Amino acid sequence: MSRDAAVTVLLLPGLYDSGPEHWQSRWQAQSSADTPLLVERVVQQDWAAPRCADWVARLTQVMQESSRDVVLAAHSSACAMIAHWAREAPLELLMRVRGVLLVAPSDPLATAYPSGPTGFAPVPLHALPFPGTVVASRNDEYVTFEQAERYATAWGSRVWDVGEAGHINASAGYGAWPDGWRAVEAMAAAPHCRVARHADVPALTALIDLSVRRLAAGYYTDAQVASSLAHVFGVDSSLIHDGGYFVLEQHGEIVTAGGWSDRQTLFGGDQFGTRDDARLDPAMSPARIRAFYVHPDHARRGYAKRLLGMCTAAAERAGFSTLSLMSTLPGEPLYRALGFVPDARVEYAMPDGTTLPVIPMTKSIG
Repeated sequence: MSRDAAVTVLLLPGLYDSGPEHWQSRWQAQSSADTPLLVERVVQQDWAAPRCADWVARLTQVMQESSRDVVLAAHSSACAMIAHWAREAPLELLMRVRGVLLVAPSDPLATAYPSGPTGFAPVPLHALPFPGTVVASRNDEYVTFEQAERYATAWGSRVWDVGEAGHINASAGYGAWPDGWRAVEAMAAAPHCRVARHADVPALTALIDLSVRRLAAGYYTDAQVASSLAHVFGVDSSLIHDGGYFVLEQHGEIVTAGGWSDRQTLFGGDQFGTRDDARLDPAMSPARIRAFYVHPDHARRGYAKRLLGMCTAAAERAGFSTLSLMSTLPGEPLYRALGFVPDARVEYAMPDGTTLPVIPMTKSIG
């Protein structure tokens, strides 16, 4: 089976588990006959008064028992658990999450929240390193719609407003929930993420050429594009060697690439004339976000955002609290939307005398 098809939907129930008519249980029951996706419930030892850390450890254990990519489908308190898990999970597990459906994310500080569970509060308000959708009800006793929106904003997830739907469970009429299942199927169809290999260089070279030529149109002249491909934009072998370059692959084709580095060089491929491979001190310098390229036919699908989430998680685990990058003109709106702050535009002079306008940008992740 190809990596595109090898996906498991991990069901993460909230407190007291999910009963037989709950959408999670219905999805699990239908999985063998009606869908090529595997569906597995993550069974916790304590459903009534759990420690969040135990639920986090159990999710890690389940994912380590398989090499398949996953879609996480969480309900209630399991949503907060995922926010905690994402802060500490190994990168190799985060890469395998194609998306997460966060349904009715209970607020552990709400008056109605049970007193038994521990460690779920405070809920981490930090961007998740994978795509997410928060499904929110306007009359949920365990979380206000406004709080669910705040979670979604902090997690970098979109909001799916289902109106007055209670706690979005069986008692609210959410049994088979076909709309929810279609959302899971869409997430499962996302590309596979992995670390780039030196064998990828020919494919990466072709991706970079195509991305620069087509996505820079209207921002740079033909002469600037040609000169930048000759002197600036290209594969940086050091990123691959250091293990900090990630790719998204679909149907055997690399559709997006991007990475991070703890070296001084801010931009440019192997042919770039001004390079400095000195290591950065995380306490003094920002990590570098490097070499993001998207296949034009796959642009505006959130793929660059997904890889930036992986790069951010990797930089944080290396001790960095700030990111920096050198943006092209077409890339600047994306990075600004993702929280990067631009500095004054720079006119970079290339060896043939052509200049390339680029924009230094930074972002705090501490």
